[in-house]
Amino acid sequence: MIPIQMCEPMKEAHDRKVNLLSLLAVCCILAVVFMVPLPAGAQKAAAQEEPRAQAQSDVKSPFDSIKKTYAGINSLEASFRQKIFVSGIKKIREFDGDFFFKRQKGFLWKYTKPKDKTFLYDGHYMWQDEEGKSFVLKSKVSREKTGGTFFDLIEDIAHIDNLFTVKQHSITTGMQYFELIPKKDSSVTIAKLWVDKNNLLRKIEIVEFTGNVNTVEFSNIKVNAPVSDAKFIYKSDGVKDVVER
Repeated sequence: MIPIQMCEPMKEAHDRKVNLLSLLAVCCILAVVFMVPLPAGAQKAAAQEEPRAQAQSDVKSPFDSIKKTYAGINSLEASFRQKIFVSGIKKIREFDGDFFFKRQKGFLWKYTKPKDKTFLYDGHYMWQDEEGKSFVLKSKVSREKTGGTFFDLIEDIAHIDNLFTVKQHSITTGMQYFELIPKKDSSVTIAKLWVDKNNLLRKIEIVEFTGNVNTVEFSNIKVNAPVSDAKFIYKSDGVKDVVER
């Protein structure tokens, strides 16, 4: 019998040989695995997957250029003409006025025809004043109710892809034309926008679930021209009562 102390070197040499053979076997297996080509279908799928992922990341929303333009607007002034088709009586009512916006101040829809009427948002409250009425309405604004109606014109355009899905997008008479469907339940069933080459909204048509159609066309648009802060502060004439709701 070979003494144990004399067998240890022989055992270590044997173990090293076994380990070396095992390592060589593993290397051969890995080499075979990596050298075996993928099936043709798998190769094609793998080749297409990367460009597809890249293409998806490169896809742009049709709203991108418009949102970029309006993100750079700090003030805006425009004249507007509004036509409202009242479904219940089958008549069209027409209005003229001016629209003002100033970032972090508010917005103002100031009607001049057929009579004076004001919708002023001062950043906190909406003030509604109308010629011939003995009171002024002061109310809080709910974005849940006004969002997507374009009453808050600049804000809705800034978040337009959160509010609407594009049903149709095309170029007509030199303008981009959008036909939009609200993403959430709303009084609006469809909205149509006409946007000029400078990415400024020129016309909007809103169809309500009642059948009423509200069309507004903008002209004399001035972007980032000076607009006085005073336009966004309601000044009482001391005669009309203020009714809060």
